[in-house]
Amino acid sequence: MNLERILRRLRRVAPLLVGLWLIFSCSTPESSQEGSETHFLKGCDVTCGDGMQCICGVCTKACTRQTDCTHLSGLASCAPLGPRVAEQRCGDTELGAMCDAPCLADFDCSKLAADRICDSGYCRQLNRQFEPPVSACMPASFAATDVLILGDVLIELSIFAPQLEQAAVTAGSLTAGQHYRNQAAGGSSLLATGPLSIDSEYTAARADGPARVIIMDGGATDVLTGQCVGTLTADCPAAHAAVTGAEQLFERFAKDGVEHVVYFFYGDPVDNPTLKDGLDLMRPLLRNACGRSPVPCHWLDLRSLFAGHPEYVGTQGLVFTDAGATVAAAATYAFMHRQCLAN
Repeated sequence: MNLERILRRLRRVAPLLVGLWLIFSCSTPESSQEGSETHFLKGCDVTCGDGMQCICGVCTKACTRQTDCTHLSGLASCAPLGPRVAEQRCGDTELGAMCDAPCLADFDCSKLAADRICDSGYCRQLNRQFEPPVSACMPASFAATDVLILGDVLIELSIFAPQLEQAAVTAGSLTAGQHYRNQAAGGSSLLATGPLSIDSEYTAARADGPARVIIMDGGATDVLTGQCVGTLTADCPAAHAAVTGAEQLFERFAKDGVEHVVYFFYGDPVDNPTLKDGLDLMRPLLRNACGRSPVPCHWLDLRSLFAGHPEYVGTQGLVFTDAGATVAAAATYAFMHRQCLAN
């Protein structure tokens, strides 16, 4: 008898329980979360919906810890704005940190929305360009010993460093006879870590004292190892090791108090399609690693300057001739001036 009474009561309340489940399964919180996911990192000029703010040209929220961002997206993390302000990618009034989505490739951003791509290390809306407010800045004052040059044979076997110093002398940043510290060497120019790496160049230089500004190139030696032949993808062991090595190097720079990195990347190789394919693979990966670096990393691509000028390169269709080194050095110093790193 008691069992029958219980069954009758269950039959009466069952429809009510189902109704309640349907109501709460369609409730506002889930819809709100979906809306936030859709608008997160969408380009903006002034205002945003879903309770977000327009920070550095995208809809997001200010944050102080990781948990402030988890409700926006599984990709979101709390990223400091300092490096991007120093790189002039955000206005100089932006402070603290914001919820963002770090990335290395476009695929990393596919979970946000169909129109999100990886742009300088963070997911952004396709075809949406953000121009930070123009602000005046005072050129920093760096002693010759504050500036360290790292990299490969493009620097070691060319007049790049002397031409860069000459540009600094002409501008009044250096006195004639002063020299930047130059540790670039073809025999230790892998981005991948190890005894033949740029990291080892930095270790040797660091023993003579800290650096405030690092000027570097890198990536070609990793491609030339040949480990990616026939498998030119981001998962190629050599590519993966190079990107990981670059990220670790930037982290080391930041811990050591390096204030800025100027990373110039190669023009297109001449008559060397295999090397070009490798550099085409590495360029966006390293640009994104530079863009999300904890130390301000200023990316300079030499392709447009070298296009149509085969006389700028010699060995392997990549190494600077005197003409190429002069152009690259002038472009690097001018870039540093625009970034307020030189007079």
